[in-house]
Amino acid sequence: MTDPTPPKRKRRTADYSIMTQDGETILDRNRKESKRKRIKLEEDHAAKLREEAAALSRLWEDEVSKRPPAAPGTRGDRKFYARMIKVGQGDCIVLGTPGGRMILIDCGSTSREVKDDEVDVYTKRVRDCLEDPKFLGPVQTTDAFGVPLTTPKAQFIDIMIFTHSDEDHYNQLATVLADKPHKIQVGRVYHSGDFAGYGSANTWVREHIVNESLIRKVVHNEVDPDQKLGKKEVAGETTLGGVAVPAAKTATDIDCLDAQGGIRIVAETDPACTVTILASGVSNDYRKDKDAAQGKNRGSVVLLVEVFGKKLLLCGDSTRSTEHHLMKRGKYAAQNRTRLKGVDIVHIAHHGSNCTSSSLEFVNLVDPKERALISAGKVGVSNHHLPSKTVVERYVKRFVDSGREKTPPHSGWAWDSENYMPPMSLQFPFKAPVYITGSHGDLDITWEKS
Repeated sequence: MTDPTPPKRKRRTADYSIMTQDGETILDRNRKESKRKRIKLEEDHAAKLREEAAALSRLWEDEVSKRPPAAPGTRGDRKFYARMIKVGQGDCIVLGTPGGRMILIDCGSTSREVKDDEVDVYTKRVRDCLEDPKFLGPVQTTDAFGVPLTTPKAQFIDIMIFTHSDEDHYNQLATVLADKPHKIQVGRVYHSGDFAGYGSANTWVREHIVNESLIRKVVHNEVDPDQKLGKKEVAGETTLGGVAVPAAKTATDIDCLDAQGGIRIVAETDPACTVTILASGVSNDYRKDKDAAQGKNRGSVVLLVEVFGKKLLLCGDSTRSTEHHLMKRGKYAAQNRTRLKGVDIVHIAHHGSNCTSSSLEFVNLVDPKERALISAGKVGVSNHHLPSKTVVERYVKRFVDSGREKTPPHSGWAWDSENYMPPMSLQFPFKAPVYITGSHGDLDITWEKS
């Protein structure tokens, strides 16, 4: 008699527990292969986005390079303009290149003068600077023939640079560049650290950038490969948006390493003007410089502008560790020592802090020929004690020792922590061309072909 409920036939399945010759199971191998393919797809997609961004960047640069010479006193008139804006405890620097590129470096403040808070002088001051014809310029409300436009043209900031993610370097950007009554667009953005850490500036930039692929993290912190790594020291890298920076093939290549090992981001030829990143993301604490635990300050973007045979060095909040990397430990330290020797104007690091920055060795190397500039409040934040009278005097002594101390009589406010405890902010005479925004107001630079 046939069994009315025959046993169920077992479904034949592959035995994924079978070991292969190298000790892996088939399942393990399939997982690894799937992961490899996924990573490859992600890398290919990222590479495609970078290629598109690079192509867009080249188109942008081509458009800028074709701009005709502008009227005298306006952006692109074949002169170089720079302004360090008085913002209290913070930084906001704007550049106008001879070829017409407008560059904004940082835009933040965490402590302003009392009168600035009362009438919002800060925001108006920065906006007035940006709308100066030498920089962003006024809103264009008519076409080339003077016919009123229904919608004003968007204004363009060619390049934005965020040196690091301390609030006093980015937190006012969205307020200052609010869309009303007109819109602003941004061409390229360079930053140190994670861009998510830039708060409202991150949001604003993503809404105004022509292509998000042009928001790129800069890491330029490779150590000398011929020297043995120290304890806890990392070898570093030179990358832009996570990709190794290639060597430049021509004098006009951007986002490439120049012959001295800097990442060139502007390369104008008529007249010659370059903007180069010398360091970014320095992480090794070489000098125990009292930087915060995250090392944001030592990771600041350090920039060098070269135009008309002159040099402008912009240091962000870089520290003695950054200085040591530039002068001695970095892969391109020898080249840096040559190109940093005797700059014309230096933006003094970290608002004139003596706790973290401006080592005597660095000051003596930089040895500014024209001026030394500090962005700091007249009084500033009492627990920061910026700028330090010690740093001011260190630069003053450098000018005196170099025989370049002659300058119109002026005085400024700085914190004296050597003769007073607690430190006091005092006004004292300067015998050399060292200037502070809090004491002297906006600091302007105009260079032209001699």
